[in-house]
Amino acid sequence: MEDGREKKRIKKTWGLNLKYYFKTYMKYIANIEDKSFEVDIIETDGKLIIKLDGQPVAVDFVQVKPPNLFSFLVDNQSFDVEIVKNAEGYSVNFNGRRYECILEDEKIQKIKDIAGFKKEILHDRELKSPMPGLVVAIEVEEGEMVKAGQGVAIVEAMKMENELKAKFDGKVKKVRVKPGQAVEKNEVLVIFE
Repeated sequence: MEDGREKKRIKKTWGLNLKYYFKTYMKYIANIEDKSFEVDIIETDGKLIIKLDGQPVAVDFVQVKPPNLFSFLVDNQSFDVEIVKNAEGYSVNFNGRRYECILEDEKIQKIKDIAGFKKEILHDRELKSPMPGLVVAIEVEEGEMVKAGQGVAIVEAMKMENELKAKFDGKVKKVRVKPGQAVEKNEVLVIFE
């Protein structure tokens, strides 16, 4: 009974919602290529419960090689994943393919919606190389209209080809590189209008 009175006192004194006071809850919106996912992360008594679009997913992970290589156990299947923070979000290397992920807190997403921001306004108008490498192909031409998720360039790094995709609908203003050209990390490849 003493514990119950203490919780009531804390709630009355601080105006706290006990649901959030006694467990940690986070909700994110993950934008990967042209798809959005709701990710709920709930921590209760040191255990993580993860829901993807409202469906529970059994997840555990360990950092294999600091700072970027992780081993995930998802629904009893093991995956090695490299996660690298970049200027716009995260580059996720998984199963020989690179995915660009923009992860936003649900509150930030709502503020942007209320403020009337459009996705096109939030994106950089330049496609940059996420890593040093060699341009294998440019899949667009100047003046061409592109759709979100459409392939724009392929860059090879560490013997792995990475297709870089448009993050929004737009028009190609300038292509700044050619196939066979070496590029540095964050070097501008294509500029959009």
